Amino acid sequence: MIGTSASPSSAPRTTAEIIARTARRLGATDLFEVMGGSNMRVVHAFAEAGAALHHFRHENGAAGAADGYARATGQVGWASVVHGPGFTNAMTALRTAVKARSPLVLIMSDVMATPARNAPFEVGNQGLAPDAILGELGVAVVRVDAPTAAQDTVSAYSAAMRGRTPVALIVPHGSETLPSASDIESALAALPTGPGERHPDPDAVAAAELALREAKQIVILAGRGASDPDTAKHLERLAAVTGAYLATSVKGIGAFEDSPASLGIFGGFTPPEGVRIIGEADCILAVGVSLNFIQTRRSTLLAGSRVVQIDDDPRAFGRYDRADVAVLGDAPLVVRELLARLEAEPILPERALPTAPPRTGSSFTDVSAPHQVDPRALAAELDRLLPHERAAVIDGGHFTVWPIAFMRHPSPESLLWTCDFGATGCGLGPAIGAAVGRPERLTVLYIGDCGLFMSLGDLEVAARERIPLLIVCFNDGAAGSEIVLSEIAGLPAADAIFGVSDLARIASSLGTESAVIATVADLEPALAGWDRSGPLFLDCRITRDVRSPLYAQYT
Repeated sequence: MIGTSASPSSAPRTTAEIIARTARRLGATDLFEVMGGSNMRVVHAFAEAGAALHHFRHENGAAGAADGYARATGQVGWASVVHGPGFTNAMTALRTAVKARSPLVLIMSDVMATPARNAPFEVGNQGLAPDAILGELGVAVVRVDAPTAAQDTVSAYSAAMRGRTPVALIVPHGSETLPSASDIESALAALPTGPGERHPDPDAVAAAELALREAKQIVILAGRGASDPDTAKHLERLAAVTGAYLATSVKGIGAFEDSPASLGIFGGFTPPEGVRIIGEADCILAVGVSLNFIQTRRSTLLAGSRVVQIDDDPRAFGRYDRADVAVLGDAPLVVRELLARLEAEPILPERALPTAPPRTGSSFTDVSAPHQVDPRALAAELDRLLPHERAAVIDGGHFTVWPIAFMRHPSPESLLWTCDFGATGCGLGPAIGAAVGRPERLTVLYIGDCGLFMSLGDLEVAARERIPLLIVCFNDGAAGSEIVLSEIAGLPAADAIFGVSDLARIASSLGTESAVIATVADLEPALAGWDRSGPLFLDCRITRDVRSPLYAQYT
């Protein structure tokens, strides 16, 4: 991280300076970037304006860090990469952020309007028109023009924040050095105040109300779109007046942690007793969830139920599964309206709040062997040792079930699952961004050895910046998912086994404090000796003999 002194008092002179100073006024305290010839003026302008620069080793990490910062803080994350290969390197992180609905602004250049004779390498070798690719990724585009640079920056910020989505702020090559008299104050004055509200159609709310009144057993399923504390409280009250069970998606985890009616996670992580209760329900009230086929176990968890779906995105209905009653509107507004109707005219006879069975998903027989830890035992011991106030950032891979299902996550904001696009290796950047955005709490990254090797360079960023990030690597020397899928397909699994590398030694060579965890007993001394003056890397040697229950869907 590079800190700078206060912003210079002179008026900005170039487009790059206008962009940077406008972004700073919009709250950009940090810029996650990989600097190159076509964005270096913008990057330096951010530093001169007082932003902290975070120099990444790979563009996927820089864009991912802006995503993690946005998820951790709820504010816009800012990133910058160069055109062409810099942009294509960032695409996986961008698509992940789109699916996660993370507000971020990616500042990048576009060389395609520059004559190749003037920039033979930038255009002739690296030239690539980004708009069509960005459109396919689902990333909106705002192009900068020198006379309107401040207004364009505000437009990108506003679109990201109001749409909860990544936006590309494209600076045509060469325009960053053009003089600009764009008025920052006027642009900021035009910034919309507050999010627009989407009020539901009263007839749709009435249809949802009728479905709840007619149901005999209800399960209320809340996702991230309904997991803010106020909406969660209203859903708990709605459960009380309708006699409903409560459940969440992975992204809504912990929203109903203290309710006796909570079944925990709805989907692939649901224990058998919870599956039985969901199967007996005749109404599922799905609020702010996608109802994708992993979440519904290929629709089997919805069989025999009337599905009432509430979402603020019209594209959500029917995207994956049916919505027998669709209510388009902001979740807090719809839930409050439903609750008001049912409290004004209670359901008779009154329904008692059910008591969910004890969640036994964390019970297991420890199969640890010499120098091979059962990953469930590892997760359970970490849960015991780590402070309650923490955030878990979880990469993609076979191991993901263990830190999700065998650890406590007391609120949705305490879990950042970066598997939105199903990608492996997209956790380290977001973990760094989350740690930067919320330095007052411990950020813990859970990652597999494959994911670590995909993003290893950015471990040096955490070491160089002395970020107090705990990195827990589930190291089995293999691609765990591919072992399971090979077994299911009747294929040999040997091609997915690479051998256990000494990742602790590699991490140490990058300047990271590290320890090998060969038994559960190794955890406590490793954590006790860490003073959080920089990152700690735990090379956890896990057994390959434990299979994730999530892969039952493939059989």
